[in-house]
Amino acid sequence: MASVTIPDSVTSIGSTAFYNCSGLASVTIGNGVTSIGGSAFSGCSSLASITIPDGVTSIGNYAFSGCSGLISVTIGNSVTSIGDYAFEGCSSLKNVTIPDSVTSIGTSVFEDCIGLTSVTIGNGVTSIGRLTFSGCSNLASVTIGNGVTSIGDNAFRNCSSMTSVTIPDSVTGIGNSAFEGCRSLKNVTIPDSVTGIGDYAFHKCSGLTSVTIGNSVTGIGDHAFYKCSSLKNVTIPDSVTSIGNSAFYDCSNLASVTIGNGVTTIGGSAFYVCSNLVNVTIGNNVTGIGDSAFEGCRSLASVTIPDSVTSIGNSAFNNCSSLTSVTIPDSVTSIGNSAFYNCSSLASITIPDGVTGIGDYAFEGCSNLASVTIGKNVTSIAALAFEGCSSLTSVTFANPKGWSRSLRGDVYQSIPYQHLENASMAATFLRKTYYACDWRRTA
Repeated sequence: MASVTIPDSVTSIGSTAFYNCSGLASVTIGNGVTSIGGSAFSGCSSLASITIPDGVTSIGNYAFSGCSGLISVTIGNSVTSIGDYAFEGCSSLKNVTIPDSVTSIGTSVFEDCIGLTSVTIGNGVTSIGRLTFSGCSNLASVTIGNGVTSIGDNAFRNCSSMTSVTIPDSVTGIGNSAFEGCRSLKNVTIPDSVTGIGDYAFHKCSGLTSVTIGNSVTGIGDHAFYKCSSLKNVTIPDSVTSIGNSAFYDCSNLASVTIGNGVTTIGGSAFYVCSNLVNVTIGNNVTGIGDSAFEGCRSLASVTIPDSVTSIGNSAFNNCSSLTSVTIPDSVTSIGNSAFYNCSSLASITIPDGVTGIGDYAFEGCSNLASVTIGKNVTSIAALAFEGCSSLTSVTFANPKGWSRSLRGDVYQSIPYQHLENASMAATFLRKTYYACDWRRTA
């Protein structure tokens, strides 16, 4: 069967009606048809074009999936819904206009339509479903209608030819992995209407050079801008309260970051290996800097930690080899393991009175560290905290009395406070004589 004409008397085309009719090249659908059933033309690989008349209100799930020869489709102005996978795998389809009558686009509707270059989404659509255009690797131009409120998970994932997208002011949420792998995308403006950026939303958008984050966004998801290797500057507005884990992980060209005053937590590995990061401004409401948050930011020269911060996580500034200056405020109570490991340019550090413990390897490998002041409330210094601090010549203990160091197990030996009152001798003990011991203070 090469061609079919469906007369005006027909009102519906049933499910699987022409399923896998691989020789079907031409179909005329009569004006009486109001619905096209699930898988109605699925697998009709020779079908080159289709016009869906204005009488049709719904296109069923998988209706035209796998029509690999389909080059053009015209969707009538009465269609309100396009079902899941309706045009999935139509690899020859070039252009699609979704009329204003459509209110919902289902899951994976145009997934893997690798020939698709241009899409216009009408103003009636309120949501773009999950995986709708995922894998449309030649999709370069997208117009999103002003009625869309949400962009679903993986909606444009791996649309690797997409160079630009305008997100309208109607959108309130950008789903997980929504634009993941859109490596040709250059600029993105997230409007003030958006409140959340999902996990992996722009993951591996390696061509992205700038992003503007709107003033209503409250959360940046985990891995949201992971490996956006061309991104240069980021300003996180005051509306944002949390920066997710690995949010800007390995943004290797990121040079400047301003973190707004609304942010309370910087997630683990948030700026991990941002190797060109020179300037970072941390907002005044951040309470915690997560594990490895700035690890490997080897161009970072100075950082001021605001007095809202209470904890510096494990490896927070590990391998920040250009870091010459850091100010730790009195609000900080804990410095994690390896927090400043191998910060080889750091010359001096003051541990404030709020800190009670210094973690394992906290300053190990800080080979230029010459001077340390340890606050009066520090009661524990972990083993190897200052290992490899070969330039350390002065350690001032605000409270030199009551210190002891571990011998084995729970056995400790006291250290005469007179020795620790001598800044030079205290430095020798910390970096050399007792560097491998746990220290504790009981008086």
